[in-house]
Amino acid sequence: MKSYILALLSSLLPFNAMAGQITMRNPEQSTMKNGSTLCVYSNSIYTFTYVTKSKHCPYSKTFNTEDEE
Repeated sequence: MKSYILALLSSLLPFNAMAGQITMRNPEQSTMKNGSTLCVYSNSIYTFTYVTKSKHCPYSKTFNTEDEE
């Protein structure tokens, strides 16, 4: 019985490791005065911003939900 409970609890560990992260896609992008690109990823719950020197935003990006603005 003890090993069954231990196996059950250890199977839940990977789910806890991913808690606090979200992958978002299809950002709105705009070019800033300094030439950088501002990428805004948002949904009904979270809004994250990402600044890149590239001309295009990454289509998808993973964020920590604890870092929400």
